[in-house]
Amino acid sequence: MNTYSRRTRWGHAAMHLLLTCGVLVFLFPLYWLLVSSFKPVHDIFSIPFEWWPSEWTTAHFEEGWRYMRSVTFTDVYLNTFYVTTVSVVATVFTSTLVAYGFARVRFAGRNVLFIVLLSTMMLPTQVTLVPTYLIYDYLNLIDTYASLYLGAFFGGGAFFIFLVRQFIMGLPYELDESARIDGASLFRIYLSIILPLCSPVLITVVILSFSWTYNDFFSPLIFIRSLDKYTVPLAINTFMDEAGSGKIGSAIAMTTVSIVPLLLVFFLAQKKFMEGISTTGLKG
Repeated sequence: MNTYSRRTRWGHAAMHLLLTCGVLVFLFPLYWLLVSSFKPVHDIFSIPFEWWPSEWTTAHFEEGWRYMRSVTFTDVYLNTFYVTTVSVVATVFTSTLVAYGFARVRFAGRNVLFIVLLSTMMLPTQVTLVPTYLIYDYLNLIDTYASLYLGAFFGGGAFFIFLVRQFIMGLPYELDESARIDGASLFRIYLSIILPLCSPVLITVVILSFSWTYNDFFSPLIFIRSLDKYTVPLAINTFMDEAGSGKIGSAIAMTTVSIVPLLLVFFLAQKKFMEGISTTGLKG
C-alpha cells in the first residue's frame, strides 16, 4: 500500500508538472503581447528576447487610442460592442426558438430539415460569400451594421441551433405535458419553462457568439467601407498595414487592450460555460 501511495503521489506530481508546463507555453504569447506593449519599437523584436522592458513607454497605447484624426479607438469599441450585443441577443433568442421547434414540435420532415441544417455547417464561408454580398447589395445593406448582425436573427448559425437542441432533448417531456394540461401554448412552454432551464447552454452560446462576433475580421472587411464604422479587428489591421511606418507598437498595444473584454466575459461565466458544455449532447 505504501508503494502504491508513493507511486500515486509521484504520478500526480508528474501530471501537475506537465500541466504547468503546458499552461506556461500557452500563456507565453499573452505575456509577450503584454510586455511588448510597453517596449520601444526597436526592442520589441530584439534577439535575444528581453523578458522585461529595459525602458517602459505608454506611447503605443496613446498613439493607438488616437487612431485616426476624426475616429478614435473609443468609437471603434462602441461600434464593436453595438454589433456584438445585437448579434448575441439575436442569436440567443432565435437559436433557442429554432432549437425548441426541432426538439419538441413534431411536424412532417423534421429530421430531414435538421439534417439539411447540419449540412450547412460543412459549407465554407467563402462559398456563401458572393450570394450573401449580392443579397445585401440588393437590400442596400453594404456599409451598414445590419450586414454584420442580420444573420444572427436567423438562428445565428447551425452550430448554435444544434447545441441548444441537444440540450433541450435532455430535458424531460413531462414538463411540457404538465404545462399543456394547464393550458399553456407551445410558445408559453418555451418562454416560461424551456428557456429558463436552458441557462447553462445559453451561457455557452453567449460566450461563443460574443467571441466569434467580437473577433470577426472577415465580415467587416467585406461589408464595411467607412472608417467611422470599423470594428476592433478591422481597425487593428490598419495598424498592421502601416507596420513599415512604425505602427507595429500601436497594433500590439491595441491588440492587448482588445483581449480584456474576452477574458472578462469568459472568467465571469466560466462555471456556467463548462456546465453547458458538459451537459450538452447527452441525448440525441
